[in-house]
Amino acid sequence: MQHKSKYHSRVMAALLLVLMLAVTAQAAPFTAPKKLADYLYYMEYTDYVPDLATGENVKQGFACSAVRNGNFYGRNLDLDYADVPEFVIKVAAKEGRYASIGVAAMFEIKSNGVDKLSEAQLLELPNMTFDGINENGVVMNSNVVPAVDLDFAALLSTNYGKTRIHSLAVVRYVLDHAKSAAHGVELLKGMDIYGGYESWGIHWLLADEKETYIIECIDGELVARNDTDNIMTNFYVNYAPNTPYAKHIAKTGQKVVGKVYEGFPILTPHACGVERYAILKEHYEEGGKSVEGMAHLMERVKYTQTYEADTEPFWYTEFNEDKNHLTIANAPMDFKAQIQSEVDTYKLHDRNIHPNNFWQTWHTAVYDFANKTLRLNIQEDYSKHYDFKLN
Repeated sequence: MQHKSKYHSRVMAALLLVLMLAVTAQAAPFTAPKKLADYLYYMEYTDYVPDLATGENVKQGFACSAVRNGNFYGRNLDLDYADVPEFVIKVAAKEGRYASIGVAAMFEIKSNGVDKLSEAQLLELPNMTFDGINENGVVMNSNVVPAVDLDFAALLSTNYGKTRIHSLAVVRYVLDHAKSAAHGVELLKGMDIYGGYESWGIHWLLADEKETYIIECIDGELVARNDTDNIMTNFYVNYAPNTPYAKHIAKTGQKVVGKVYEGFPILTPHACGVERYAILKEHYEEGGKSVEGMAHLMERVKYTQTYEADTEPFWYTEFNEDKNHLTIANAPMDFKAQIQSEVDTYKLHDRNIHPNNFWQTWHTAVYDFANKTLRLNIQEDYSKHYDFKLN
C-alpha cells in the first residue's frame, strides 16, 4: 500500500511538472524564433518589455541608406560582416500600442546562439528594431551621422527635463505610439533624446502615405523637415540650411573628393554616404514604381559595391573614420591606403574578423504603405526575397 502511495505521488508530481511547464510555455508572450534562412528568424509577440534606455551598451556603428517614393519606402541596413542573426518581429496591438512589423537584431549573439537566448533577452528584442511599419502605415528607420561635426552635442539631450529615450529606442517607440508621421514628430519633440553609437549620432527617416520627414538632433533640439529629397544616408540634412554659406553652396555646388555636387545638401566635414545619396537621387524615380523597383534601387547602393574595382563613382566618403583623419575635403589619393585595407579584408570573407571587418548590407527592406507589407532581402542576396504582411 505504501509502495502504491509513493508511486501515485511520483506520478502526480510528474504530471504537475508537465502542467507547470505547459503553463509556462503558454505564458511566454512570443513565439519561438523560427529560422527562415541563415541569419534570419521570425517571431510574433503579444507583448514585450519596453526599454527606453536600449542602446546604451551597444558599441557598434552602421552606415545605411533610406529612401521614400510614392507608396514605397526602401532601407538598407549596412553593418560589418559578422556572424549575427536578424529577426523579423511582428508585435500585436494592445491598449496604448499599435501593431507593427519590422526587423531587429542583438549584436552580442552569434548565429548558433539563438536557441540559447533567455526569455528575458527575447522580451527585450523588439527594443532593437532598426526599421518597421505599424498598423497606421507609419514607417521609420535609423541611420548614423557624424556627431563629431556638431561637437557631440547631439548625443546629450534634446529636451532637458522630459522623459529620456535613447536614440536607438526611437524607432520602436514611434511604431508603438504614432498615428501618423506628423504625430511621430510631435511625440519625439516631447521626449529628451540622447545617445548614439559611440561617437556617432542617429537620425531618422519617418513617413506615412502623405509625407516624409528627416529628423535630426541639432544643437540640443529635435529638428524635423518634410521638404527634403526623401533620401537619407549618413550626413546631416538639416545642418545649418539657412546660413549664408549654405545658400552659397546651394548655388555654386560643393567639391567632395574631386567631384562637384550641385544642388546637394550641405555637408559637414565627416559626411558619409555622399556617393550613395547621389546614386539614390539619380535613380529615384524607379523606386516609386513598384516593390520590385524600390528593391532594385536599394540594390544599387548595397554596401560591398564600394570594394569593387568597377564601382562608379567610387565611394570615397565611406572611408572617413576619425583615426584616419580623412574628410570630404581630402584628395582621392589620400584614401588609397585605407581603401586598399578594406578591399583586402573584403576578399577574405571572414565573419569573425572584428572590429576590422569589411561592411555589407545585412538586409534590404521595402515597405508598402498601402498594403502594410515588408519585402526583405538578406545578406545582399537579391536572387530571393521574403514577404511579410502586418494584417
